[in-house]
Amino acid sequence: MTVQTVTRTGGKSVGSAVLGVLLTLGIFVLTFVGFLIAPLALLLVAFLVWTVMRPRQGGEQPVVPAADGADATVDGHRGRTATTDFGAGAR
Repeated sequence: MTVQTVTRTGGKSVGSAVLGVLLTLGIFVLTFVGFLIAPLALLLVAFLVWTVMRPRQGGEQPVVPAADGADATVDGHRGRTATTDFGAGAR
């Protein structure tokens, strides 16, 4: 007849349990941070694509010299005509 003197059952050691908890927490943190950062990264990429793809607006138009060499100044605004100035419709 044998007598069992060990009361501990065949479970995990303390080091193995700590390693399991740390691994579980690490996976949780990586997943959580991934779900937080992914939408922000997607918004950043979409903004960069939008910035590159949109047409340039409000830029200075190149001034084309007149064919006869005359000064193209109209009301002190070089390169613009009276019909393209701001408020031209009120004249």
